[in-house]
Amino acid sequence: MSEGGLGNARGAGVDNVVDVAIVGGGLAGIAAALRLAEYGLSVHLFEAKSRLGGRTGSFSGPESGGLEKTIDYCQHVAMKCNTAMQELISVLGQEEGWRPQDTLHFYGPEGKYAPLSQLPLPAPLHIGHWLWRWPGLRVHDRLAIARGMLKIYRLDPSSAELDQISGYDWLKKVGQTQNAIQRFWATIIVSALGEECHRVSLAAVAKVLQDGFMKRRDAFHLLVPERPLNELLNVQARDKLNSLGVDCQMSSPVSRIAREEEGFVVAAKGKEVRAHQVVLALPWYRLTKLQFDLPQSELDVVDKIVAQSTKLESSPITGIHTWWDRPWIDKPHAVIVGRLCQWVFPGPSEGVESSAGEYYYQIVVSASRDLPKADELAGQLVDDLAAVFPAVSDARLLRHRVVTDPKAVFSVGVGTQELRPEAKTGVQGLWVAGDWTQTGWPATMEGAVRSGFLVATSIRGESK
Repeated sequence: MSEGGLGNARGAGVDNVVDVAIVGGGLAGIAAALRLAEYGLSVHLFEAKSRLGGRTGSFSGPESGGLEKTIDYCQHVAMKCNTAMQELISVLGQEEGWRPQDTLHFYGPEGKYAPLSQLPLPAPLHIGHWLWRWPGLRVHDRLAIARGMLKIYRLDPSSAELDQISGYDWLKKVGQTQNAIQRFWATIIVSALGEECHRVSLAAVAKVLQDGFMKRRDAFHLLVPERPLNELLNVQARDKLNSLGVDCQMSSPVSRIAREEEGFVVAAKGKEVRAHQVVLALPWYRLTKLQFDLPQSELDVVDKIVAQSTKLESSPITGIHTWWDRPWIDKPHAVIVGRLCQWVFPGPSEGVESSAGEYYYQIVVSASRDLPKADELAGQLVDDLAAVFPAVSDARLLRHRVVTDPKAVFSVGVGTQELRPEAKTGVQGLWVAGDWTQTGWPATMEGAVRSGFLVATSIRGESK
């Protein structure tokens, strides 16, 4: 068919028909809708929530003087190695909304500060000095890590064999000390993969180390949102979609997808839409909520995908929102080695001090299964931070709020790759997208956006 699309079939007397219906308005659904609309296809997007953005989002809370500040549930960052995410930022015209940070500010368990940036050398030599500056390591730890990094550099992350090997077991096998694993490898792995070191596959470890640090000189540079994610990935994203003619139907959970002669009927709350093609851009744990009325041969294919999705485990991430009576860090972020608190981000971006003299910091804890209970957390939090930042001892924690997403990311454990479906399901006209699909990336915003672009490109190719 022509590039203009499957919509040329509308003259056949079918009412309310679109080229593509997208189920899910997270990053994968947004990316797919944007790209498909750019290709000239008509798109209808269903989202169960009242906002776009999926597992990204924000809340409003009293910050100072009776004013409401919008704060992200959990701090999200992109990296310069995230090329699809950067493309999405560009398409949305948000280059000024994400602040680059080219230095990582590390603090050892006892507070030793080590700013890590790049040397003017080709990759991977540009980070060679990190091993000697990384806090909390002994000499033999550093030598072991150097040998391990060389071995990681030679691995193929796409190898099915690596996906069947435990990353932790492999690190032990190649001579990594327990201290090196806890203070170097785990610091990177837990932050980048959102999962505990002993739970991840070697394939995932190799992917994040190679792409995130070793292949490009600027790969590890951060892109930190300057505005709330609700503004960037909900309000502005919806405005862009609307400008491209995408029909975004919010608060509309899809309940049923049925096959008909010209494609599918997608039934949501109060509305049915006919579409030639359907993209399921849902998290892995949402597929079981859908009813599929398909021929048995197609239903068997979908049932297999759904069954595999239920085998994917989830990993929680917690954002601990804290308000203090004085500032205690003057860096744009802090990466803490070997402590309960993993990352600290000051904010909001328009100034850390509120009119009431309060200072806000968000602490991020990934793989937060063993986080202390709420009544124990405040005291442990203060003690943990005071051991790293002396100024915390003189500060008073005014209040805190804990926001945990128990299904923040899927766990990139051993054998995960075989559970992740290809974008093309094997059912004509039915596609899947999301960070949990076969993107070549672990559980990241990059994987989600990449999957949406991939699906759109594949649909365009089939519609020509």
